[in-house]
Amino acid sequence: MKKFLSVIIAVLVVSILFSQVEVVFWHGLSRDPDKSSIDKIIAEFEKENPDIKVKVVLVPAAETDSTKLLTAVAAGTGPDLVYLDRFTVSQRAANNVLEPMEDYLKMAGINIEEMKKQFYDFAIEECIFNGKMWALPFDTDVRILLYNKKLLEKAGYSKPPKTVYEMIDVAEKLTVEGKRGRYETVGFIPWYAQGWPYTWIYAFEGKVFDKKTGKFVFATDPGVIEAYKWQKEWADRFGYEALNAFGSLQIGDLNPFTAGKLAMIVDGNWTISGLRMFAPKDFKYEITGIPTKSGQPVTWAGGWSLAIPKGAKNKEAAAKLAYFIATKGQVIYSVDTLHLPTYKPAVDDFLKKDPSQKVFVDLLDHAKTRPPLPVGALLWDKLVEARDFVLTGQKSVEQALLDAQKEVQEEYDRIMQRVGGK
Repeated sequence: MKKFLSVIIAVLVVSILFSQVEVVFWHGLSRDPDKSSIDKIIAEFEKENPDIKVKVVLVPAAETDSTKLLTAVAAGTGPDLVYLDRFTVSQRAANNVLEPMEDYLKMAGINIEEMKKQFYDFAIEECIFNGKMWALPFDTDVRILLYNKKLLEKAGYSKPPKTVYEMIDVAEKLTVEGKRGRYETVGFIPWYAQGWPYTWIYAFEGKVFDKKTGKFVFATDPGVIEAYKWQKEWADRFGYEALNAFGSLQIGDLNPFTAGKLAMIVDGNWTISGLRMFAPKDFKYEITGIPTKSGQPVTWAGGWSLAIPKGAKNKEAAAKLAYFIATKGQVIYSVDTLHLPTYKPAVDDFLKKDPSQKVFVDLLDHAKTRPPLPVGALLWDKLVEARDFVLTGQKSVEQALLDAQKEVQEEYDRIMQRVGGK
């Protein structure tokens, strides 16, 4: 009897192995705890879906560069599922690099409208192009101002500045020159860490794109122009190269902020876990909203997604995996890594693990995002390029923004004409 049972079990195991579908999943989370958490999620998925085997391939991920993915898709050797920066989803979909995720979720019995309600609206919007959903949201983040309370108090300030123009005065008192013309301490560097163009565009209430007309407006928008001129004033006052040299310093294993040399930085909520692990025990910092023109704090959210590349061999299985990672997987991932979830049912477990994260969760209902457009990656790059032209004195603010807008608008019009979008 035992021999008979053993034969039956062996037959079942062999039949399962031969009937398994393999899903190739590319992601770029090579460091722990992120990598270990993804491995745990994949193991749970395979346990629930014994007919699907997941082959994980680590591929370096970048916000706007997907050269390896594009090359693989063109050659027919792409993965079944890919980890993709969410604000680039529209561009990849418009360029025929992705399969429509919602088609395969429907095949798996998922009610799309009910599913959307389980995620934050901004995260869903970033996954939609031309009325269709092309990816599922994964984690998210928000940007805040971190400041060294001891340094501010030493300069006579009990609280950080609320407005962007107060920041210059505060930074001036906190910036001290050392030997050989180098800075000993610096108050703030606007373009350091998460001081990207969108951070300051939103701080100055700037507008990038007009949905009604389908036109980019940032080159003539007063808020955007003021944001770029403010950064230029900062570069001229403190020295662009001198600030960059200071910002690139490593003091042992510490960056200028954790070494107590840089008084204020704009960074993401993910920084907190790193500070807890690696900052000196006596290092004290506090968190507040990013200073703005009006004095009302602002933030913007980003994050990643799960998408099925064009030509994927096992699309339905890939959609199942994507849904599992985006839902049950997010509960696991947010607790393991303290990355903010976009999946609302994950929030309770996330806050149980770290109640101090509530300040970030509360920001999600009001967070702005980068415009989810089919030229999202190009727009990001051109806004950064324009900023660099301005800060290095190669172009005026107006010229840099006009040049960037012209290039982005032409590409947007070309894409929308091709896909027949509005």
